[in-house]
Amino acid sequence: MRTRIAVVCVLLLAAAAGAGRVLAREPEDASKVEAQQLLTEALAGEPGKEVVAHSYIFAPGAVLPWHIHPDADEIAYVIEGNFTFQIEGKAPKELKAGEATYLAPNVVHRGMNKSDAPVKLFVVRIKPKDKPLMQEVPAPAQ
Repeated sequence: MRTRIAVVCVLLLAAAAGAGRVLAREPEDASKVEAQQLLTEALAGEPGKEVVAHSYIFAPGAVLPWHIHPDADEIAYVIEGNFTFQIEGKAPKELKAGEATYLAPNVVHRGMNKSDAPVKLFVVRIKPKDKPLMQEVPAPAQ
């Protein structure tokens, strides 16, 4: 019985130590982004292409990795909060609620929430049906 209690105590201590490490992660964390796919439809008059719409919620400190949308056009609209958008080779740009941005195909970029409040986005992409929605790329040289 004492052995069982000792094992349970060790497991609880290990779990608590692991939880501390999870909480100590850097705030730049893509797992802090909630995505909901709202629509996927064929693009009329364009065989092989589709329209994909998502809503996203970026928790404070959330940062997406550098990526592209292969051969896809992207339009992002900020519903709530201040969203920081960065394109390779350019200074970060802050978008406020009510603002939108267009991103041409294959542009290396990332998005982040530098604020202490959640950011809500609505994003529409027009993409080839046979291509992934997103492809991570190495961080650009500084």
